[in-house]
Amino acid sequence: MNLFKMELKDWRVGEYPAGAPDGTTPEVPEEWISASVPGCVQYDLVEQGRLDNPYAGTKGAFDAAWVAKSDWLYETVFDRPDGLEKMAHVILKLWGIDTFSEVWLNGSLLGETVNAYRSYEFSILPEMLLERGNRLQIRVKAHGRMVEDKLEAAECLTCGKETEGLLGKALIRRYQRSFYTNSSLLNVGTGVLGIGINRPVELYGYPGRYLTDVAYTTREIGDCAEGSICVSLNPAGEDGADQAEKTAEEKCAVQAENLAGEEVVVKAEILDGEKTCVWETEYVAGEETTETAVRIENPKLWWPRGYGEPYLYTLKVSVWENGVQTDEKIIQIGIRTVRLVQRTPSGKKTFYIEVNGQKIFVKGENYIPMDYLKVYGSREQYDNLFLLTEQQLVNTIRIWGGGAVEDESFFRECDRRGILIWHDLFLHSNVYPDYDPEFVENYKEEVKGVLKTIRSHPCICLVCGGNEQQEGWDEWGWKQDKERFFGETLPRVHTPVLVEELCPDIPYIYNSPHGGSLCQSPAEGDSHCWGNYYNSFKDPLFVTETCWTTESYSRPETLESCMGMDLTEYEGKGWADKWNQFTSLPTFNRRPFSSWFETDSLRGYLHALEVEQARADYHALSQLRFTGPSNHGIIYWSFNKGGPLFQFGCVDYGGRPMMSYYVVKRLYQSVAIFPYREFKDVRVLLSNHLTCEAEVCVEAFHMNRAGEVLNQFRAETVCPAGETVLALLLEGLYEQVQERTEETVFVRAIMDGVVVSEDLLLFAPYGELQVDSRPMDARMEKTGEREWELTVHSEGIVQMVEIECDRKMVCEDNYFPMMTGERKTVKMILLEECGGRQPEFLIRKLGEKNSIKLH
Repeated sequence: MNLFKMELKDWRVGEYPAGAPDGTTPEVPEEWISASVPGCVQYDLVEQGRLDNPYAGTKGAFDAAWVAKSDWLYETVFDRPDGLEKMAHVILKLWGIDTFSEVWLNGSLLGETVNAYRSYEFSILPEMLLERGNRLQIRVKAHGRMVEDKLEAAECLTCGKETEGLLGKALIRRYQRSFYTNSSLLNVGTGVLGIGINRPVELYGYPGRYLTDVAYTTREIGDCAEGSICVSLNPAGEDGADQAEKTAEEKCAVQAENLAGEEVVVKAEILDGEKTCVWETEYVAGEETTETAVRIENPKLWWPRGYGEPYLYTLKVSVWENGVQTDEKIIQIGIRTVRLVQRTPSGKKTFYIEVNGQKIFVKGENYIPMDYLKVYGSREQYDNLFLLTEQQLVNTIRIWGGGAVEDESFFRECDRRGILIWHDLFLHSNVYPDYDPEFVENYKEEVKGVLKTIRSHPCICLVCGGNEQQEGWDEWGWKQDKERFFGETLPRVHTPVLVEELCPDIPYIYNSPHGGSLCQSPAEGDSHCWGNYYNSFKDPLFVTETCWTTESYSRPETLESCMGMDLTEYEGKGWADKWNQFTSLPTFNRRPFSSWFETDSLRGYLHALEVEQARADYHALSQLRFTGPSNHGIIYWSFNKGGPLFQFGCVDYGGRPMMSYYVVKRLYQSVAIFPYREFKDVRVLLSNHLTCEAEVCVEAFHMNRAGEVLNQFRAETVCPAGETVLALLLEGLYEQVQERTEETVFVRAIMDGVVVSEDLLLFAPYGELQVDSRPMDARMEKTGEREWELTVHSEGIVQMVEIECDRKMVCEDNYFPMMTGERKTVKMILLEECGGRQPEFLIRKLGEKNSIKLH
């Protein structure tokens, strides 16, 4: 097969002359600098010393604002690859431009881009390509300038005057949460909008008809799975450039004429994991799109993580023109059905995802784009994302409406790992100009592109029309200054039609949160559990965001590397004022969940905020899992931080897991335990998310500050699949407590002789606990490439063991309590190369300065 594909590299970029007219042959910038594609202009300028770090506090962000207010010309020069002149079709593919651009090849305008959520294809005529020195130029235009003609009509939106804020967010189709509203992901009092080419630019050549889309759908499962494949080809007879200029009637006439003189055959086959063909077909292509029924006997089903094997088949589709293969596409598919259940058989309201008829308890994470400016991350960052979610026992990722569209490789990895995807479309906490037909058509094309990308992936469990539009209308006071709910027709009218057309087998809801007389009802639909502790007691049916409402920031190492800070300058008296001057952030002094304070330095302050976040998440998520019988899913807000100082997230902007990462992991275990006080008693709950019953030994130890066991309890418990039971009732134990600040109850669950869950119940605020400092020792063994095994032993009770490293790492467990005499083994994996130097590990107790150092 004589196909051709080439990624265009060796780019340069320059600021485009101000005031130069649109739609004219590009002018040469005064100065060029080397450009990274994919990337963004800001990083290229920083690399060349032409721009200070945009992350360097408030001043750095304000000083970088001019970049997105300017036009930029990208350019690369390439020779025509051998054989490309013989191709019947040559296509230039732009996977992502942020945002508005003109695309020029050798002085000819190929077309324009207007939406960063869309990819664009441009057909190239053979005579447009030179043998040597082809010049591709992409003029990326200032965001705000390109919507100036929309501003007068947009006054009805009452979104302010600034296109860097809510107004731009409403009018410009790009990374929604990066606009500055009342805050930004930077969290320094302003925002910075990225600009540039942030996804690959590729050249394709086809010797004949080629595939434009291949989709697979499962209709039914059983002894025989029934589904269909839908195959689309480019129009017959002419190249895309000529086709674009013809009417629909002219295209049909040309296609019929050309089909008479050629035989185009489509072949399709499905292979199982052993490469055995289980279904095949072959047909002569007629229409551009053909749907074919599929039947597979005794199918192996795709299951999400924790419920079975995510079994994948291989679908191969090839195109043959007059006996010559002209294109081929190979995709992995999974046989599964998915359903959103909102009523029980008795008619009671509920909300859960069902895969292959099995109720799934969702243990999820909200994912924020990797990079605040260029949006997408490196291959290593994506590898670490999947490693961290796997280690955290996550079975669902939410692609959230404030974020960005991911490529096929992201969803393929989720397919492979059995990670479900809740996929929002990209409307976020704002109103939109649905009065503008041009905007609506642009948005509909965007949605089509997203749905075509995701619809064949078995990981997709739900499509959602957007994030927090309905909540804004119901609860944020929008009705006070807006004539109507602008943008409501996008998820309620336009999108459902496209979902029904392109992926009718995937459940759709119009917004998150939604349900009830107000969208945040815990009794109907899904909820965003902000102020999560008190909201967690409302027994919500499904929680799509859970957040603790205060702030924590990235680790000190990340602030130093991303923001250029020297944390030794933020120590002693006056550090808080210096912090405020640099970031415009106040210091937060309330710690309702932890009562843990460290005020002598910024480093200590960051650590204290992290303790507070971890305790807040522990209390809220425990309530949702153990005391919310109606709840069928938790999607934590948020997995990663969208900027170094973004308030939320359990993985920092540099990719370092934080304390809350491990809190979430412990509460996502299949079998988990939770102790709490109720009046004078202590209760220990056991929750089982396995697909079978669990036989568990539950132990509880009432201890004093010296770690001496005052009372010991034990029970053998059988917990049914999907249920939570009372494993231990320690009647009157609270009355026996003499010193609330010194006594604790340590609990653990044991299955087949292995401890699967542990917890520590306090009778006083976390920061008031007093325990004797007893010796703790640790040893370490290297067990593989980037892998170590740590064994920790304590002679007394430990409130929290902290394991730190001078390299990014993830642990099997971290920030955990220990009881007297306990010996615990923890596996550790480095997330980055050591650079030829052995990493240093530090093991310490919370609140103590001394550490055990291991290499």
